[in-house]
Amino acid sequence: MKRAWLLCVILGWSLSLFSQSKYPQLEKLVYRGYYNWGFIWIQAGWVEFSLTRSDKYPDADKLVAMGGTLPSWDRFFTIRDTLVSHYDARTFLPYEFSRKAHEGSYHKTFDYQFNYSDSTVMGDVHRFGKYHRQDTIRLRPDTYDMLSVAWMARELDFDRYSKNDQIPVRILIDSKIYDLYIRYLGVGKTKVSGRKWECYVFSPLLLEGDVFKGGENMKVWVSKDEYRLPLMVEAKILVGSVKAILDPAESRLVEP
Repeated sequence: MKRAWLLCVILGWSLSLFSQSKYPQLEKLVYRGYYNWGFIWIQAGWVEFSLTRSDKYPDADKLVAMGGTLPSWDRFFTIRDTLVSHYDARTFLPYEFSRKAHEGSYHKTFDYQFNYSDSTVMGDVHRFGKYHRQDTIRLRPDTYDMLSVAWMARELDFDRYSKNDQIPVRILIDSKIYDLYIRYLGVGKTKVSGRKWECYVFSPLLLEGDVFKGGENMKVWVSKDEYRLPLMVEAKILVGSVKAILDPAESRLVEP
């Protein structure tokens, strides 16, 4: 399973370049992560997103994503990941992004500062016991990090697109900038917490790696209502499948 279900939530929202700021803000989203190998889905982990005002930058938000395996899975493979993004509350363009990955014996940190005055991203990448390096990345227009693009995705106007349309997105991932896309699959339905939801459905293009095969092997369901809740993400991986399902009882909106 490794870190697939955490990436499933985060990368599954790498969607949009358009921000309308017209939907209610979400303060916290909590997800249950499941792994499937055969015919049975087994709960294996959790992911929590929390949103506050940035304590570092004016007119900015701070988005934190934390994920881990359940104690019953820790003896097989332990995950404790934390991602933090400070980004402009209007444009979603990031000021800084960090990722601390603790996955089994793999421990690595990524810290990035986005410098718009000279169009660079300064990276500090440290894999414990292996190397510690400084990266300088040429910043391209409309580049987002793994979290700021996720929150921006809620505001994509899906009604502007036709089924099978491709929507471009540009993301910084592990010191490289990628031009990806999502394919809009139309309107569908899914059941979460005993309720049927009408949803927008799409499939993001995935990078090939040690978890995903690459290609369009993921589906995302976002509620077709005024809240645009990301309800479920499901993906095929190298061995089995993973999915993350929203827990509405544990999630909440920002108080007015």
